[in-house]
Amino acid sequence: MSADTSMTASIPAAPDPDPALTFRERHLARLLLTLYYSGTPISSLFEGETRQVDSPARIHRFDFWMREPGHLALALIYATAQYPVEMTPQRDAVIAALTRMTDAGALDVHRVAIAGSYLHAYADLDEHLAYLTSTALLTDRPSFTKGQQSTHQIVLETPGIALVQKILAECPAYAWYKAQAEIIALCLPALEKIDVNTMPYLAPDLTPALAAVMPLTSLVSKRAALSFGELR
Repeated sequence: MSADTSMTASIPAAPDPDPALTFRERHLARLLLTLYYSGTPISSLFEGETRQVDSPARIHRFDFWMREPGHLALALIYATAQYPVEMTPQRDAVIAALTRMTDAGALDVHRVAIAGSYLHAYADLDEHLAYLTSTALLTDRPSFTKGQQSTHQIVLETPGIALVQKILAECPAYAWYKAQAEIIALCLPALEKIDVNTMPYLAPDLTPALAAVMPLTSLVSKRAALSFGELR
């Protein structure tokens, strides 16, 4: 089945979540939410509350789903069929998320455009992580195994958590990202099984290159109807 003509219109511009913030600050705020919801809560006497991510790849994938709600919606539908053990308990939450994301084309409106091809989706992520580290909101802690192999624990520190909570309390426009992060975190065991380089959830209608430039609401609505019935 080929994409219908309703999918060929240009992608609408994303709304400005807070006009007082610069473009860079908006990306950083979204990335802080990504770290908050992808991390494991850790609480200690000396460090207070932190969120720890043991795999940089997890941050990359989580941030991709945050940037690309259309891809997330199609991946949730795909994962529901491919990974029933993980996804069947989340069925109602997935339906609610798909309903929210397709309402008034929200998944296309909230798409975060990035420079370069879809294969370079994470081009600026390391730069943003480095900046957050320089502000002490984030730390990158090396650890070593007995085999002398090093790993990195990326930790959202207590001040970073406080800033995330302030953003969520004082910036209502970030409620969209909060809802996105919650459904990603809920379905992460299944989403992490999906190869975001080959993007199997796009087939057979789209290729990654086409999906990068086309609105996806129409296709998401059609596939959701086939999997779950009409969303409304």
